[in-house]
Amino acid sequence: MKTHLATSKSRAMFGVSVAILATILVAGCRDEEEASERPPRPVRTVAVSFNPEDTYGSLVGEIRPRTETSFSFRQGGEVRERDVEVGDLVEIDTVLARLDTEDAQDAMRKAEANLFAAQAQFQNAETERARQQQLYPRTSTRQAFDAATAQASMAQAGVDAAQAGLRIAQTNLDNRVLKANAAGVVTAIGGEVGQIVGGGQMVVRVAQLGPRDAVFQVPEATIQTTGGDARVDVQLLSNPSIKATGTVREISPTADPITRNFTVRVGLDTAPNEFRFGSAVRGTIRLAGEPAARLPITALFSQGSESAVWVVDAASKTTKLVPVEVHRFDTKDFLVTKGLSSGDNVVVAGVQQLRPGMPVRLLEGSVE
Repeated sequence: MKTHLATSKSRAMFGVSVAILATILVAGCRDEEEASERPPRPVRTVAVSFNPEDTYGSLVGEIRPRTETSFSFRQGGEVRERDVEVGDLVEIDTVLARLDTEDAQDAMRKAEANLFAAQAQFQNAETERARQQQLYPRTSTRQAFDAATAQASMAQAGVDAAQAGLRIAQTNLDNRVLKANAAGVVTAIGGEVGQIVGGGQMVVRVAQLGPRDAVFQVPEATIQTTGGDARVDVQLLSNPSIKATGTVREISPTADPITRNFTVRVGLDTAPNEFRFGSAVRGTIRLAGEPAARLPITALFSQGSESAVWVVDAASKTTKLVPVEVHRFDTKDFLVTKGLSSGDNVVVAGVQQLRPGMPVRLLEGSVE
């Protein structure tokens, strides 16, 4: 009796299992039929194109004169006149400023008097030497003739010293007048009328109207990457359509103690008139780098800790996930250097809804 009941129970459980298995098989077949009947998912793609990534970066700087001279007096004194203002155009020998000349004029008059006295002494000594030469050896001794000759030589030395003193006094007087040694425009003033200035203190700064430089504060990493022979595209910050090109002309040997940046001067080949001194400009350094494909950031798909993109197979129109090596991320796109080939169709919209092997349909506007 017990054996009959166990057998019946086993047959009932087997029947239930067969029914469940049949249900699963029927459901699977229905899913496959629905998947085959489901229309391809619409996606938008772009074709991969590898190009040298030639733009390294850009920095903001300013236009400065190639040559700028700070004029100062050699000796200190009181500024009596200043004949120029900021923005004035000057030519060679244009008077920029004058110091008080009273002391220098007194020194000049003293030097002139010393020279007059020395010349008078020399004339007397030379007359005595000539007289002794006529009397020797008849009525004069050798000792007297030699003494007269020595006195004349000393008097000549006194004249030479007095002439040197006069030249120094004249130079000191001339140095009280500050003149430009080249044509240019006044960019700064360092001394006002009535001010006591020291020797070497900047009174007027003049920038020569000639070649101009674009000056930038550049990080050390950029200098090491680009080198000193890079070409730089420079454009006016207020009007980017006004452009010029140049070459790195000078790199400061020391970094700024606060920013740790280096001052780089770019010599402009031909600077437009709109590139005025002090104008803000943007400089872009271009280098031929490793070929890279630029893709919109919407194409990026995270595969664990790696980056990947969805590629549409051209023949089957199905998707596959391809790991890629990202060179750099920008604001709206990123650069891929490895993992893709030129001509690959990368999905750029709806990547989160895709699965491997999924049939897709390219939307209008896709680039193949």
